[in-house]
Amino acid sequence: MSSHGSQYKPSIVHYGLFIFVVASIMISFHYFATPSIIRGFLLSQFHPEDEKETLVKFKDGVVATAKYEEDKTSGDRFLVEIHEEGGEKVKKRIPLRHTKGDFMYYADVPINGELINKEFIFDFDGFSTREEKITVPKIDPVTKQPEKNEEGKILQTQVEKDGYGKKTGEWYVKCPKLGEEAIMLESWGFSILAFDCGMLLGMILTMMLPPSLGYISQKFEREMANTKTKIRLNTGFNKETVEIIALRDSDFEKFYNDNPNFIKQIFAKVWARTQPDHEIAAVKQQGSSMANVMAAFRNAFDAEVQVGGILGFRNETMYGRIQESYSEAVMTEIENLKAAQDWQKARWKIMPALRLYMAHHFTERYANNVTGFAYGGAAILIIVVGIRGLKFIPAARPSVMLWAILLEFTLLALMAVSLFYTEEEERMDKMLKKMEDSGKSQLSSLKGMAEDMTRVAAGLGEEGLGVAMKQMSTDMGKIAKTLADDMMADAIRSRVEEAVERHLANEEDIKAAVKEALPDVIINALRNGTGGGSRQIEESSSSEIDIDAILAASGQE
Repeated sequence: MSSHGSQYKPSIVHYGLFIFVVASIMISFHYFATPSIIRGFLLSQFHPEDEKETLVKFKDGVVATAKYEEDKTSGDRFLVEIHEEGGEKVKKRIPLRHTKGDFMYYADVPINGELINKEFIFDFDGFSTREEKITVPKIDPVTKQPEKNEEGKILQTQVEKDGYGKKTGEWYVKCPKLGEEAIMLESWGFSILAFDCGMLLGMILTMMLPPSLGYISQKFEREMANTKTKIRLNTGFNKETVEIIALRDSDFEKFYNDNPNFIKQIFAKVWARTQPDHEIAAVKQQGSSMANVMAAFRNAFDAEVQVGGILGFRNETMYGRIQESYSEAVMTEIENLKAAQDWQKARWKIMPALRLYMAHHFTERYANNVTGFAYGGAAILIIVVGIRGLKFIPAARPSVMLWAILLEFTLLALMAVSLFYTEEEERMDKMLKKMEDSGKSQLSSLKGMAEDMTRVAAGLGEEGLGVAMKQMSTDMGKIAKTLADDMMADAIRSRVEEAVERHLANEEDIKAAVKEALPDVIINALRNGTGGGSRQIEESSSSEIDIDAILAASGQE
């Protein structure tokens, strides 16, 4: 629905803050969290199981099996690094730290091709470039000077540097279980994963912010207002009635303690509008419909509130009548709306508000879009798998495959969440039964109207119409007096008496007034009639009570 679209339209602050949060989380996750997660997963699955292999994590974060030596006395393992000091090669012992139960050792030096055996290499440093060998001047072992050829040019030779090569932005994985060749992973292949985490955490954060700042928070507020409007349209209740029936349990009890008469008036109107068929039939047999309806309400209200309290009366009796009179869908909207108000009181309780938004807005509006995207992602994955089968995607560079798989995972996960929050459709037999009951009620109402019209038409032609109208005035006064006990209808009674007395002076005025009012009576009956006179009661035209203001004043904000 869009009835509150202009009131809850996101501003540039909402968009800017949301985009900033999502982008910040995406970039941080992609460059810092993703490498650690992927490396940890691969190490847990493919680390060397042979105790003779020493897996070492070097100072720059690269993990590889190393050429180690073992101290025969203590049994400690260490690396030997050779470097030149004063023109001579000197061996330096580098101890390896190890924790009991851990399959990995730790060294406080950067990786070097002379220290590793190149069997296992896990390099997820996307900011560095690695070179297997580098070209340096060839040094004469005697003179310690660069050697030259006959033409006088310095001779070059290749020496070990890192032991393997990769470019910036690439991850290097080498493991016997993954094949003889090393696997090169481009970091962009996991961009979908970073996008998922950024969107998820960004939405959760903006759910907990105030609606003036949070993008998703404002959408929750909008959907709560729209749900109230849908309940009003489906039931015909006014705004204050919907506020009362959907109020949180604790707030409702507090409000009742402060305004018991107002709650009773609201429930009386709901009771009259939600009469089941057996009550309608009983009321018609007893004659005075409104008096009997109000008497039944007073008896039920006094008895049940005395036993189960006002909260039990609303949550059991009134909710039951609303569900039977309208539909389970309306009752579901009321329950979800009531639960979502917990989020308004404590922003970290996001699940009830998320259910309301997903069930009553997102799935209704975007379910087909999500399904279409999921099928589109499946089509992309099929194409990529087919190209991989044709060997156009090298096995040593599977980043495109990973990207397509993560894309389809994202879309299928979104589809699963949408289906989870989709409301169950009402059973067809129940829907048909409600349609049948509604049809019977409409026929009964039309039949009663026809009988009333016949009696009025016959009365207009009689000479003693003045006497009949005086009697009708007396009866209407009694009905208005009964209404006054429960619904404060003093204004209604005085208006009825005034109108009748004004026209009793002239019989022609009586006939004219009846003829003039008769079409409005028929139209209102057709518009409001749902099987009984009680459903033709108009809503109170009194000014609405600000429930939130009363709760705030009583310390419930």
